[in-house]
Amino acid sequence: MAPAHWKQPGGTPARGRYHDGVMFAALLVATLLLQDPTPAGQPAPTATPPAAQAAPLRPISDKDAKTLVDAFARSGKQQLSLADKVRAVEELAKGANKLLVRPLAQVVLFEKSVVVRKRAAELLALQPATDANPAILQLLKNADVIKVPAVAAELLRGLQHTGYQSKQWKDIEPLFEQDYAQEHVPLQESILDLVTVQKEKQAIELLLRNLDEPIPKNVDVLENPPASYWEARWKAWTAWRSKVKDALFTLTGQRFSTAAEAREWLAKNSHK
Repeated sequence: MAPAHWKQPGGTPARGRYHDGVMFAALLVATLLLQDPTPAGQPAPTATPPAAQAAPLRPISDKDAKTLVDAFARSGKQQLSLADKVRAVEELAKGANKLLVRPLAQVVLFEKSVVVRKRAAELLALQPATDANPAILQLLKNADVIKVPAVAAELLRGLQHTGYQSKQWKDIEPLFEQDYAQEHVPLQESILDLVTVQKEKQAIELLLRNLDEPIPKNVDVLENPPASYWEARWKAWTAWRSKVKDALFTLTGQRFSTAAEAREWLAKNSHK
């Protein structure tokens, strides 16, 4: 049950409201990049390794790939049932080739069925990484894709599978806090898994902003978000708070109960 102290004036949470620790985060990243904590006797964080998603597809020739693409294009000109759409996409699972990246990305972008879009996203991650990785990142920048968090979550898993790079974090981080509605929880969880598996130290400040129970500091301030925002954020937090703690453990080798406790430890250990 959500806390009962959310009756406050309306307002819209300004973007960047919780981003007051930028300089602090920069210092932490610089320090933690020199560390790789692996303390003995501590439980390992829980995350889904990207390699566990699916078995690799066998490489096929450009000729065979073009045959699959042409057949898929012909099927797209017909009125298909959901089952037929699934079968058509499954035909693209017959192999891995750069020519299959574009049609799969088009399905993720334009298909109405979430089931079909998720399957296309999964198959996209099994295509040659050099071509699939930038295609996945481009899809994650598309507002229409992000509106369907289940599809975006699958793409994030695919980003890891195709060789996530730390420079891509700047495009991933904003996705976490842009919405705390329940349907966005799978997307947030996939981001936390990425942070844990990839040991993404740039995520420190994001983790600290979302470690504590979300409670408004001043309910009488007009700019304070409405009660509905805090309720949604609290429900999301209860779903993935353990993942936040696990991610922090991965990055620091320590377990924290509050953000204040974490910041105090980080400040004392920033030069070690």
